[in-house]
Amino acid sequence: MSVMEKVSKETKDIQERQDVPERPAILFLVQEFLDSQFLKHETKKDKDASEDSIKVRFSNQCAKLNEDKAVCVLNNKFEDPAARLSYMLLHFTHTAYIVNSVLSDAYSACTNVRSQTTVFNEMMRSIDWGRLSVFSFGGGSGSDILGVLMWLHRFGFNARVTAATADSCQQWESTMNNVFKMMQFELPELSKEAPNPQQKYTHNLWRKLDGGIKFFHSSLNKPDALFKPASKELIAVSQADLITFPFVISGLADSSDASHAIQYVLDSMKPGAVLVYIDFVEGSHTELVNNLAYWCGLRRIYYMKEMEYELPEYEKAEFLQEYTKEIGEVRSGKVTAIVYKKPSGYSFDRKARISKRESKNIRQAQIRLKKKNPDFKLFKPSYY
Repeated sequence: MSVMEKVSKETKDIQERQDVPERPAILFLVQEFLDSQFLKHETKKDKDASEDSIKVRFSNQCAKLNEDKAVCVLNNKFEDPAARLSYMLLHFTHTAYIVNSVLSDAYSACTNVRSQTTVFNEMMRSIDWGRLSVFSFGGGSGSDILGVLMWLHRFGFNARVTAATADSCQQWESTMNNVFKMMQFELPELSKEAPNPQQKYTHNLWRKLDGGIKFFHSSLNKPDALFKPASKELIAVSQADLITFPFVISGLADSSDASHAIQYVLDSMKPGAVLVYIDFVEGSHTELVNNLAYWCGLRRIYYMKEMEYELPEYEKAEFLQEYTKEIGEVRSGKVTAIVYKKPSGYSFDRKARISKRESKNIRQAQIRLKKKNPDFKLFKPSYY
């Protein structure tokens, strides 16, 4: 290696180190949010020993969430501000990083470096046009949408994101807006205080959002109300390039309307759209989603049976020590991650182009679904 090449390599390494934000950026955001919320809820007459104290309720909710077998948002009530704050502490950062990791792994695994081709063709085309539409079911705090922004930042994609989320707890809307508002830090012009690297990083993520996040007060447990003809939710789903299911289906698996709700989502996806499913490993919900995806003609392009649900090493700092001292170590676990894609428009003429393998998968999925639960409401997808 020549001297000029060594100098060039060292300069490049320095620039790369400068481009990497100080960690932990997301935990820094969570701590700042928790501090502001506790300050907001505290009053002069509030006593820490009181049963009505926000801190007491917060500790109890943290202990409950930390002991839960699954990371499921539908089985918990988040109307109480303390419950939402406990979720922010225990799961916000974890979920953001797991979504970022799944998208990064799936994109890398499905891209041919030599030919520059990828399974994400339609989504990459939307990114090249400068737009990406994301819809989250049960996202609540918007942590999965933040994970999408982190993925775009990681690969240097400069698309503007139009995001929407549907959740059964309407109180999540104000919490989510407050979190993303804190990413818009604005310092006075005469201020000598410079933004720290964490603020710069989260601000760059926020700049990718186009007009904030639209919130729909809807529930997958009530698909007839959620997917009325020409409803706003249905239009948003049909326009989305990327749809996320973060720890939601496990709360629907035993519901009589579960298959109907999921089928509505899968059938409403536009050709080329991508679905990211993440949930805990145990239970029949993963098999349900897999069979319904085959039934609706989707293709599985990425599958990880077990992924670690914990913070990366560079996020494991003592920022949140004052909040976690009462509940001990924040738990980690394993989750299942699957990425599906609806076939492209040019290959979606099912009568002419459906392969024998796909036809077999569809028939087997129908048999498994009917055998598992004869009461499932299976309707014929639109492509038939």
